[in-house]
Amino acid sequence: MPNNFLAISVLILASALSACGQAEPAADADSPPTYVDAFAVSPSDGYESISSYSGRVEASLNSSLAFEIGGTIADVLADEGDRVSKGQVLARLDTARLEASRAEARAGLDRVDAELALASSTLARVADAYSYQGVSKQELDEAEQRVLALRASRSVAQANLDRIEVDIDKATLRSAFDGTITQRFIDPGAVVASGTPMLQLQSSDSLEVRIGVSPAAANSLVIGNEHELSINGETVIATLRAVIDQRDDSTRTVDTLFRIADADSTVRPGDTANLETTTWIEAPGFWLPLTSLVEGSRGLWQALVADSDGDQGYVLEGHVLEVLYADSDRAYVRGTLQAGDLIVRSGTQRVVAGQAVRLDEASENERVALAGDDDVN
Repeated sequence: MPNNFLAISVLILASALSACGQAEPAADADSPPTYVDAFAVSPSDGYESISSYSGRVEASLNSSLAFEIGGTIADVLADEGDRVSKGQVLARLDTARLEASRAEARAGLDRVDAELALASSTLARVADAYSYQGVSKQELDEAEQRVLALRASRSVAQANLDRIEVDIDKATLRSAFDGTITQRFIDPGAVVASGTPMLQLQSSDSLEVRIGVSPAAANSLVIGNEHELSINGETVIATLRAVIDQRDDSTRTVDTLFRIADADSTVRPGDTANLETTTWIEAPGFWLPLTSLVEGSRGLWQALVADSDGDQGYVLEGHVLEVLYADSDRAYVRGTLQAGDLIVRSGTQRVVAGQAVRLDEASENERVALAGDDDVN
């Protein structure tokens, strides 16, 4: 056993020495260089921020119609979906009790008129008798006051009759404006109190859109200007009517009201409307394509800058960036970039900071052209 163990040990040692004597394969000095697509970055003083906001289409007029007096519903002459015009009769109350009260008030007025006529005739006779001292001054005064009292009673009786006439008129519910009945709450035979909603009426001739926007966007809007709204995939022209000078407690936005001018539009109340606003933001920085951004540590981003190595090649350096704004294909950033820096445009997943690269043909031609322009300038 000891001899076998010794023999195996010798073989392992010989193999190790033989392996150590073999040289590692040398790196291929003729391996092709890595080419990158790069462009010279240009500074900017700021950017236009495009924001999108959503809101709802509303009827410019939307009212719950109700009787001003209570009573029993006699007729309902409109139903949901009906288009009605201003002044059209929509419902009626039973006016039997009011008709009786009106007859009573008219009778009372007639009685006062009769008494007033008699008192006026009496006053005329008393005044004539007083002229030749046939009656005393006291009797004349009493006759005059009787006429004055009856005239006041007549005014009261007339006012009472007028009040009943008004109540009878208010027993008929009419449309306040041209529109469409969207809801019906009461049927004939129901007894309702004054103010009980009968019908919901919304205007059909004009629509408005209420959209909550940021305070900065609200400050940039001008009342009276036209804007394009996107509603149901349709572009609708609307005029800004008002900016409500108050923030919403829950969303912290400012409500804006737009009036839709297109009467032929298929837009309906309740539809969702979208508004895009453009705001200029003053902030020095650079526009970069999204493909040039490399995710860094702690949520930051980087761009790879090709720095010349003094020969024909470049070495990539990572520059930390802060993204101020981004759209679908580019981002506005600020950081340690300088005007004219060569930024890797795409293919950042193939290279890393510190790697030696060369510019591809298109990028090199662009760099040479820019350098020529700088020499001319």
